[in-house]
Amino acid sequence: MKITNEQAEYLLKLPKKIVQKDMLLDKLIIDQKFPFDARFELVSEKDDEFTFLWEIHQSKKNCIRVSFHHQENDSKTGLLRVDYNSGHKNPEVATEHVPEKFHPFVGKCFSIKEHHIHYHVQGYKSLVWAVPLSIDEFEIKELNDSTDFNVTFANIIKLFAKTVNIETDIKINTLLL
Repeated sequence: MKITNEQAEYLLKLPKKIVQKDMLLDKLIIDQKFPFDARFELVSEKDDEFTFLWEIHQSKKNCIRVSFHHQENDSKTGLLRVDYNSGHKNPEVATEHVPEKFHPFVGKCFSIKEHHIHYHVQGYKSLVWAVPLSIDEFEIKELNDSTDFNVTFANIIKLFAKTVNIETDIKINTLLL
């Protein structure tokens, strides 16, 4: 199934809840450990035609290389991903389906120090288009090896959940790090 830009926006805005053992969760406690690697299935009560997968991955080699990924699960189409400390190269050609905000970044090579956010763009492979976090609405622009890394990491998890409209109340247990 090919997803249009409009459909991707609809799917991101759908209210979702985390599913565990066939139950929709109102609350979830996440134990944060290193390296953090988690996958959550999501469902929308409003439109149960779609299922979603939310992945949070922290590199074992580099404790500050982190990806937060959200996809429509049936088609495996990525809808949104935030990358900290990870390189990326945007496509060299922009079709008529590429939104205006990506135009200045055609062919852009993001260094590992340029934190960025990927969006679904119709007609391209999953999540190949990104813009710098510095110009995006996503509020947490930096994640670095600082004394408040655990707090920032936990806040990013919550912010990403809010951004993709996850209604499950998420608490992060950071005492394990």
